[in-house]
Amino acid sequence: METPKSDTANLLNYLYNHLSDHWWTVGMRATAHTILSNNTSANGTILEVGCGNGAYLCELSEKYISDPTIGMDINTQALEHAKNIDNIQGSLLQGNFHHLPLAKNSVALSVGLDAFDQTHANLKIALSEIFRTLIKDGLLLIRVSAHPWLLGQHDQSFGTGRRYTKNEICEDITKAGFQIERFTYANCIMLLPAIITRIAINLRLATVENQFEIPNILNILLTKILLLEASLLKLINLPAGLSIYILARKPK
Repeated sequence: METPKSDTANLLNYLYNHLSDHWWTVGMRATAHTILSNNTSANGTILEVGCGNGAYLCELSEKYISDPTIGMDINTQALEHAKNIDNIQGSLLQGNFHHLPLAKNSVALSVGLDAFDQTHANLKIALSEIFRTLIKDGLLLIRVSAHPWLLGQHDQSFGTGRRYTKNEICEDITKAGFQIERFTYANCIMLLPAIITRIAINLRLATVENQFEIPNILNILLTKILLLEASLLKLINLPAGLSIYILARKPK
């Protein structure tokens, strides 16, 4: 399989086409489900902003079968891939989370996974729009990249504009009016190998594309590691990791 060129558009298009079963994407989707596991029914519309190729949106539709789902992305290519998923459910919208095309108090659960830390994203405006559209007692699940000191070529290639500290992201979410119910890091087990890889990329000893050039057996092994971590998150919050997950609620 030919690996992608290093510019962001080509890399994201490659991800949409080929990597729904990549160890990282499978593991992170499982982690998101774990964080939401106590929320057995959304009791209303579910919105995923930055839905990408629709893989997680499909899983949300299957989990919350009685609730309508909406996937929104600003990227035309992402939505084209999502439309081509055979079992895709719900609506797909092209839009910007700075100006959500949804009514006030119309959404029960909003999900944004690696969306609010992207280049050109204004977190404060995005959170204000999420808050506006959520019903009272509605939930927000957010994932952002952790540790600003790790920002480098890897992030530039994926369009990540910022990595957050715990204090920074929690302060922004509470200032937006939300009550934080859970905070945890994720991708903890693979943190050290990832740091080494990022340093190698920054020193030009490796490339971003090298991360995709792994044997299938290694992909299976790494998937199992992240699925194990997702299971651990049913019991504990993790003290470190490459990503931050926050579950927050709009007060009644």
